[in-house]
Amino acid sequence: MNVMKNSSAQKKIKFYSLLYVQQGSNNLAENFGASSSKPPKIKDLELYTKSCSNLMTSLKFHGFDYFVLTNQPELLKKIQPELNVMSIDFSLNVPEKISFYGAHFKIDTFKWFAAQKNDYSILIDIDEICINKMPENMHMAIKNNLPLFYDLTDQMYPDVGRERLINDLQLFCKEADLGIWAGGEFIGGDSAFFDKLYKKISKISGKYFDVQKQLFHKGDESLTTAALQSLLKEGTSIINAGAFGAVCRFWSCGTKHCQRLFPSIKDCFLLHLPADKQFLAETPYDSDFLKKYEKYLKNEKAINTNVVFPRLFWKRVKNKLLRLAKLKR
Repeated sequence: MNVMKNSSAQKKIKFYSLLYVQQGSNNLAENFGASSSKPPKIKDLELYTKSCSNLMTSLKFHGFDYFVLTNQPELLKKIQPELNVMSIDFSLNVPEKISFYGAHFKIDTFKWFAAQKNDYSILIDIDEICINKMPENMHMAIKNNLPLFYDLTDQMYPDVGRERLINDLQLFCKEADLGIWAGGEFIGGDSAFFDKLYKKISKISGKYFDVQKQLFHKGDESLTTAALQSLLKEGTSIINAGAFGAVCRFWSCGTKHCQRLFPSIKDCFLLHLPADKQFLAETPYDSDFLKKYEKYLKNEKAINTNVVFPRLFWKRVKNKLLRLAKLKR
């Protein structure tokens, strides 16, 4: 197995998020611009930058640097002056009307990370918050230059099934037959790892764009997952950060997969809350953040249908009706 050697000097840990601002429209982009090809309004950018600011505050509280990678640094600084923003080159040829348009530019961040020779770079989603100290296992992985990703296979199978997951990825990457899925909210490594990952993605991205409309998941997670599987089969050691609580995705609404109760995961390092973007933007991070979130979970009125996926919102309504029906028996 190909294990990356420890360097003589400890690399600097830096956290990043991508906020690519699409030009040319004022239409609402659902889910931080992820599942829509339409650009966001300025008011939605304010929501996103507030979330970035909260995430930055939470990481700073635990001793880490955080930066927002963007194509519009002046605009983001104007909206949220305290943000650490960085402009990088975005050269990936993404079809304009593709789903998850802006998220595809994560691939360009991988290329940029490959040039950061003295850093250990970690890319995380905007709708996350740092709520605890970094796990010792994560420290050891970083010390030894081991790449990290978040394995979300258990959340994908109930939605799509193992056979479809494998078949879809093999439409553009024949090596992707391991049946695992990498969540898009966490990936980390040194420059050597990101160089290998970017080169692997570059080889398969053209065919991916050709077949993208056929895939169950039409986004950058498909590309990254296929490339990671290929690297794993070649012998690259890549560690699942979710196994030791470095990151945890939690849905405050109904799910098809069996989700752990919130009290059992609130000791994680990074908490990903994809259905609670409004809460993350409007709740300043402080020592009582977890208490505020637990209170929010108990309040059904906390759901904002303009932010939460409509289908997930209705799942949550259905679940509540089922609970009420059981109480009446």
